[in-house]
Amino acid sequence: MSVLGSRLSAGLDIGDYSAKLLVLHPGMGGSRFDVAEVPLPRPTPDAPSPPEGIAQAVADCCTALGLGVRALRGLTLGLSGSDVIVKQISLPIMDDGEVPGALRFEARKHLPFDPQSCMIDYQLLARLPSEKRLELLLAAVPQASLDRALAPLKLLGVDAGIVDAAPLALTNALSRGSERDTEARVLLDFGHAGSWLTLYQRGRPYFSRRLEFGGLALTRAIAAGLRVPFEEAEEWKLEAGADDSSVRVSADSMESQAMHKALEALTDELRRSFSYYRTMAPLPEPFTLWISGGTARLPGIAAELSALLDVTTCVFDPLESLGGPTREGATAGGPQFAQAYGLALRVA
Repeated sequence: MSVLGSRLSAGLDIGDYSAKLLVLHPGMGGSRFDVAEVPLPRPTPDAPSPPEGIAQAVADCCTALGLGVRALRGLTLGLSGSDVIVKQISLPIMDDGEVPGALRFEARKHLPFDPQSCMIDYQLLARLPSEKRLELLLAAVPQASLDRALAPLKLLGVDAGIVDAAPLALTNALSRGSERDTEARVLLDFGHAGSWLTLYQRGRPYFSRRLEFGGLALTRAIAAGLRVPFEEAEEWKLEAGADDSSVRVSADSMESQAMHKALEALTDELRRSFSYYRTMAPLPEPFTLWISGGTARLPGIAAELSALLDVTTCVFDPLESLGGPTREGATAGGPQFAQAYGLALRVA
């Protein structure tokens, strides 16, 4: 499939906080990219953005990249949220044509909602005749959630060529990075309201988990710890994570102490997730935890998680290995574009 003409591919990540568009430009010397990020309008920190506001943010991303909205025909759109399910399952060995029907029946055991109301897809991971089973990666989302995700694009007159689950896009991004030869690919992608933990090892079970912890939790912790309005705490956090920040964050600052307490709750959930994975497959020791998303830009957060978890933690910038933006003065990228990058790779 060709996207944005015959030489481009694009990924669109519509999160709780912003819309992020990434366009890859393949070339003889390797791929280059352009990215744009536009905050979404929200009446309150907890209120979802209306479809019209999201559509405008996507249009603004296109404008920033010098593209017309109609050039987005065929892009890959990411699906996130607590109702997006990605899980590895087994089926008795059967012909490929029998899998869809059997999968919808089997899905009842693995989904917290009625499979009849869902969009279900799968990827065949392995056919094991000696064990008389198939290994599949199941992806499911309620049809209503899919319709909501597509609504802003319909307002723009744009169709998504591919719709992909956020965990799979994130795994795809990390697998293509400079660290792709590591034994375990473990990524924590911070969103605004929630985060995705993904864990992939070749030949081992695939694991993903949605954690109800994101940048919003850190802002609230800062606001409560310093007894300042939410807006003031958010402004400090955004400035601290900016490319040319005027804020110098020290480990003993009140803001850092507030974030430390919030991160302790997150690390408890991460430890439980790692322990659960070890019941399914070995997890190499030591392994590296990569972090992405806008919150990963906060200075010192990787070191803080390293200390709390006793696990090497590094910021994952998916675009650092590419040649840089195609346009002079354009955004250089950053960890917040991990999902958009993985989405763009679907058609690159």
